[in-house]
Amino acid sequence: MLKSSVLGRLYGWWLCSAIFRLLRGIYRPFARAFPNSAVVNFLRRPPKIERWYANSLVCRAIDAVYRFLLRIFGAIINALRPAAGGSFFVRAASGSYFLRFEVLLGCFTFVMFVAPHEMWSNSYAVLGAAGLFGVAFLMSAAGARREVFPREFGLPFLLFVMACVGSLGFTSDRSDSLRVLMFFAAAFLFMYAAVIGISTKEQLRRLMGFIYAAVMFTALYAFYQRVMGVEVSASFTDLDLNVGVPGRVYSTLDNPNNYAEFLVLFTPLSTAYAMTEKRTFRRLVLSCLIVLPLGALVMTYSRGCWLSIALSVVIFVYYTDKRLIPVGLVACILLIPFLPDSIMTRISTIFNSHDSSANHRLTTWRGIINMIGDYGITGIGMGPNTFAELYPDYALTGATRGVYHSQMLYMELILETGALGFISFMWFMLREVKNAAFDLFKARSQEVRMALIACGASFGGIAVAGIFEYIWFYPRVLFAFFILLGVMLAAARLAREEGCAR
Repeated sequence: MLKSSVLGRLYGWWLCSAIFRLLRGIYRPFARAFPNSAVVNFLRRPPKIERWYANSLVCRAIDAVYRFLLRIFGAIINALRPAAGGSFFVRAASGSYFLRFEVLLGCFTFVMFVAPHEMWSNSYAVLGAAGLFGVAFLMSAAGARREVFPREFGLPFLLFVMACVGSLGFTSDRSDSLRVLMFFAAAFLFMYAAVIGISTKEQLRRLMGFIYAAVMFTALYAFYQRVMGVEVSASFTDLDLNVGVPGRVYSTLDNPNNYAEFLVLFTPLSTAYAMTEKRTFRRLVLSCLIVLPLGALVMTYSRGCWLSIALSVVIFVYYTDKRLIPVGLVACILLIPFLPDSIMTRISTIFNSHDSSANHRLTTWRGIINMIGDYGITGIGMGPNTFAELYPDYALTGATRGVYHSQMLYMELILETGALGFISFMWFMLREVKNAAFDLFKARSQEVRMALIACGASFGGIAVAGIFEYIWFYPRVLFAFFILLGVMLAAARLAREEGCAR
């Protein structure tokens, strides 16, 4: 009681201080001017090229084919409905929680991420994505879900799909490239299914609940690994510079960096789920449990993802309550003396020029830059086999061992899919994150608003991780990325609908 009284008095003094009044006087004119600035107005306007694309022959042809398929399957469903209406399956489905689409998608997502690496096959994801998209498509054809036409994803997504498919023409190992392309196709279908399947805030929250459960399960398993002990691996850690750093946990995924990327993607969304729980006690419990994935992320000792989650936290806090940012900054500074030696050792190696991991990346990047000089326009095709065949000709001396990709998402995009793939993907992501940021202010419900904040924070954070890792090399992280993207697109649409309903 005394502590809260002292803090309240200090806060009151701060509000009445001359420094606070000066800062507020400087901030207010900028705060009023920014929403109506030329930059914001330019970003708010739909680009002319998108309007041109929506009216183009290509877009109309794709939508016409999709609409035709919807009508065909819709007619078949309507024809079968009288005969099947009284069946046991239809009666069970109409009242079954587990046959709701967002629950099916959530259950599959949960299983996909909690399955141990040695028990998981990415072919399951390909089959699951195709099945879930098929169910969503049939529900849309039957009128049970909103029709989502391909044009809603815009020109950049179409160009990125074309770049991925077109890369098959430049690969030296078509079977391996086709295998990887199937993983990308599955990721796209997961995204599409999420957009079709989530049409209410209740459905959005159910899917978020399954993602929260997957994050918690993997975090508990990571703590179990720490208790049981994880062998220190020279392939993950520079043993000379990281003396005292224990083995890095990886939970159900194959690699500590992969698991850290998964946590960066889904921990903000899990936090949003916990904070929007309406029952006070349950909200407190769910929010407190967020320390588990954060602790697991620390135990991965993934330095790039530590930087990523720090940026995610700043973005998340800024949009929820920006007043907490100075408090959090002071708390982080005060926490430094209490950090374990292993964490301080790991942090100290981030900018150490003698760190073998950093040197390995820099050396690899020099060789990749030479490859991009020759193949940057067309790309070399997807898959590690083509990369393994070409890279030794460009690698610096001694830099070929253990190199399976470019160690950077952005370089890998150029290298595999060429200039078209890189430009279209960056265009697509920047556009969707920008749209989500504007749609955030249209949201009326707390669930939709927090989901958009969490997705923006996750993509802001993972963009940093993409500088240090090719985050899509492990397919389950690729699937997580596009599932989250589907959640963001669905939440943005819900926000626009809520804004129009005011």
